[in-house]
Amino acid sequence: MAQPSASEAFKPSITEEKSYSTTTTTSTVQELKSSDAATESQKPAPKIQGALPDLFLGALLPCVPVVLVTALLLTLIFRNRVNLDQGWPLLHAPTQEDIYDPNIFKAALQIKQSGGHPAYYIRFNPAVLAAIASWTSKIIPFITSSSMAVIAFFAGRRILNATRDKKPGELPTPHQMSILINLLGGADVKPLWDTFAYRLENHERLVQPIPLAASALSFIVIITLLIGAADTWFAASTKPMNVELLTRHLQPNNTFGRELNPAMCGGNIWEKRPCPSNSQTLCNYPCSIDHWNFTSEGSFSVKEGIKAAQSAAETLLGNSYVNQIQNTSYGAYQQAPQQYHYLADVGTGQMLDFMANTSAVSTQCKVATQDCQIERNKDGFSCYGYTSPSFTFQGDVGFDPAMAAAPSNMSATGIQFFKDAALQSPIGLGNQTTELFSVQNPIHFLTWSKGFPPIDTITQTFDAMKQGKYLQLSSSGDNIFILNCTASIYTTIYAWANGTILAANNTSGFYPTLASPDYGAIYSAPFAINSALGHLALQDAAALAAYKTTPQDMADKFADEFSRAAVALTAGIMQPSVNMLEQSRNNTELLTRVPKIPLYFLISLKAVYALGSVAVAVLAWVLTDPREAQEVKARLTVDGLMSGFLEPTERQEKAVEKVKEIYGEHDQSKTEEEKKEEVSKVGIQQTDKGGWVWVAGSVLKEVWTGFGVGGVVKGEVAGAVMSGKLG
Repeated sequence: MAQPSASEAFKPSITEEKSYSTTTTTSTVQELKSSDAATESQKPAPKIQGALPDLFLGALLPCVPVVLVTALLLTLIFRNRVNLDQGWPLLHAPTQEDIYDPNIFKAALQIKQSGGHPAYYIRFNPAVLAAIASWTSKIIPFITSSSMAVIAFFAGRRILNATRDKKPGELPTPHQMSILINLLGGADVKPLWDTFAYRLENHERLVQPIPLAASALSFIVIITLLIGAADTWFAASTKPMNVELLTRHLQPNNTFGRELNPAMCGGNIWEKRPCPSNSQTLCNYPCSIDHWNFTSEGSFSVKEGIKAAQSAAETLLGNSYVNQIQNTSYGAYQQAPQQYHYLADVGTGQMLDFMANTSAVSTQCKVATQDCQIERNKDGFSCYGYTSPSFTFQGDVGFDPAMAAAPSNMSATGIQFFKDAALQSPIGLGNQTTELFSVQNPIHFLTWSKGFPPIDTITQTFDAMKQGKYLQLSSSGDNIFILNCTASIYTTIYAWANGTILAANNTSGFYPTLASPDYGAIYSAPFAINSALGHLALQDAAALAAYKTTPQDMADKFADEFSRAAVALTAGIMQPSVNMLEQSRNNTELLTRVPKIPLYFLISLKAVYALGSVAVAVLAWVLTDPREAQEVKARLTVDGLMSGFLEPTERQEKAVEKVKEIYGEHDQSKTEEEKKEEVSKVGIQQTDKGGWVWVAGSVLKEVWTGFGVGGVVKGEVAGAVMSGKLG
């Protein structure tokens, strides 16, 4: 047999060569794989992404619509706002915003219906404004899930810590986990009801983070409902209405003020003329008194009367085309209010607000009949430091009272002025006096009346007045009464707004200043000389006062009528003066009324929601370590639940960047054919105990192989299913 050559002896066979080559190649591949595995093991495990975007969206999504809608709403309101008080500050009349009902229930009802008094007025469509305001409440339900996603960080951190610390008592049960996942979904209020029902039915404590998630979702639901209710309230109370707009007059051109006419009462208001009963002696007469000469039966005489009497008479009787008497109540600081009568222009009304100067009179009286001595046999009386021989004496200055010649049964009124409040020093009394008029302010006087009220034997209306001796009988059998009065004359500035004296926030638009003593003589002289108009005014005042049934009412009525008459009798020596300030209110415009209370209540609710979302997101960032908590948070979803229970364990153990990567169908390392072969399918199968279970993967194949689709799960397959090995 031939021997192989040496070269052939060392030549490997083909089989050996192939074996050697395969072994070498396999060894090389294994080394490369080992090297790759070592390299991969050194790389950090991937983490589920999206923690920061979820926190950012959880804070941003609630804020953006709130900020944008609120900014747009306020921009429209303030850009189109109309300033209703464009007038002068001193003429600021009270508006609805300044008036509050002291009844708390009525005030609350008014706030409910109209949104309260404070409001903005704008030139804008109210329906569009209400629609814009309601956008937030319509958007919030769609962004609830982003807010609950932030709460999920707290839930993930809580579950993770309890698991690591081996505290099973702080971990949720499967049912509780289902409730938690539904709460974190934040789709509607049903999860809240499920939470309440679980607690009620099982009497079992709900472990955290279920109470936290339920509280957060409850807050979102409640704040959403409140914002919706506030939107409705705001829309219902935002209405169009006609509003008066004020326009300032930079240069006043109306003459509603009144001042002494310098042509009649110039620098020197006094004029010396012969005294009434002594033509050889001169007396001082104020500028409110006029005189004229006349001849009767060949004798030359001088007559006195009120200056510009026609104007005074027209004003007194209320038929002047120029003047009118108005009154107001005013009380200085911590003083009781008093009635003031002042001279005004007939042109005052509601279309023009103004500030002007004028003169005013305020009088206070008290009944003095009971303090006086009535001389029934002489028909006279004595009061304080004054004695009158008869009630028919009318108080003419410069004349002897004993010369009173009126019939004793004639109704009469009289007046006597004094230097002092104690009524001890009469002025102008007697035919020898040269001091006729009261040059002082205030002025003090007694006034008396006879014949008012008339005697009535049928009724007993004035019995109380008679029993108190406020009304007494004269010697002629007529009713008489006597009043003690003080009148003060003022120069005043007053503010007229919206058809009346300005009165706002307990501040009066009436500013009286006590006039100089000369005004006392000017205003008292028409009564002191017993002029026809003066006597008529006194008689009217006495008659009106006499029918009052209490002494105070009698005194107050006479005081008001005297003040009114004193102003009227000097109207002729007054002239119009230009207003100090003016503003017109005759421009009416249809504006939208935006009540402030509903507006800012709505904005406050939105701000609470937005700021709450930001605060929770910041706390989640600080307290939960969101990058790690994201691993649990991402699995507190339906995706996380399905991948955790229906995918093979080896897929769940693999670190991923997205939950969907756990699903076999998304494994990028496999071909489409491999995916079709290896991917798990999910089905549902009935057990031999009558229940139904989900089955997937190999278990599902065994079910199909052993029993068919319609079979019942038994044996080992059933055991696998029941033990939780679904895949």
